[in-house]
Amino acid sequence: MFSADRGARGLAPAALVAALIAPRPAQAQEVDRHAALTAQALYDQATAEMDAGRFASACGKLEEVTRLVPDGLGAKLTLGQCYEEWGKLASAWAQYTMVEALSAKAGQAERSARAGAWAAALKPRLATLTVDVPAAVRAYPGLEITRDGVPLGEAQWGASLPVDAGAHEIVATARDRRPWRGSAVVTADGEAVSVAIPALSPVPAIVPQRARSTTGGAQRAAGLVVGGAGLLGAGVGVFFGVRAVLKRDESNADGHCHHGNICDDIGYEAREQAVAAGDISTVMLIAGGAALAGGVALFLTAPTPERPGAHIALGPRGIALRGRF
Repeated sequence: MFSADRGARGLAPAALVAALIAPRPAQAQEVDRHAALTAQALYDQATAEMDAGRFASACGKLEEVTRLVPDGLGAKLTLGQCYEEWGKLASAWAQYTMVEALSAKAGQAERSARAGAWAAALKPRLATLTVDVPAAVRAYPGLEITRDGVPLGEAQWGASLPVDAGAHEIVATARDRRPWRGSAVVTADGEAVSVAIPALSPVPAIVPQRARSTTGGAQRAAGLVVGGAGLLGAGVGVFFGVRAVLKRDESNADGHCHHGNICDDIGYEAREQAVAAGDISTVMLIAGGAALAGGVALFLTAPTPERPGAHIALGPRGIALRGRF
């Protein structure tokens, strides 16, 4: 059929141009002119590839042509021829059927008759695929079924529908159910293939668990750090306190200082060091004591984490061990 209709293919470029020459605003004409040039170039390349038997590439280009020029019925008819030569009979039949209806509506009786004849010739050769959906599966809330990524409406469930030869992916999803994926393979023209959607496994319910407090551990750790710093500060205070006493005693030894705090140079220096050490001791003891008290408070007031617990229960069926782990 393909080689016998070269005349029909030759009319398609004129149809592309005719679809774009209707009076329109200037901006629209500029857009249409660009679309027409692109579509014409793609169409010419596609027909050359069809003559060379490169149908995958040719059909892709023709699909783009029909997108650029939706009113180009000749390009749509050529796309149907491309699908047929490529072996995609269901796609070709759908294209011919669409062109038949659109051509009749546009008053193109000859083209409508030609497309209708080609569709009728293909129909007995079409392979079909039936997606059976049992009643139990139909009852699933939110049930959705797709074939090759295209949703199948409920009216198509259980219906024998034309498909191209090859593998077809079937996916079923429903609320609170695990998705199911299957594949139906059509190996020959006219073959009738059926696939049934099985029961979908329920998704296990997730029981929210009480989150265990992690702030308690952090607070206790902070209490230990602060308390440790307090102990260290207090230790430094004690050290300088002892040093203050020793320096005072040193200033009083060997008559360096007398009654009335009258000291020689050695006693005066020792007495000054004693006073400085005493001041440092006082500050460090106060700060260390405060930090130690704060650390103890942080540690003691930290929340207690939930601990595993268990108990033994005596029931009518025997002894049971219950608890949280």
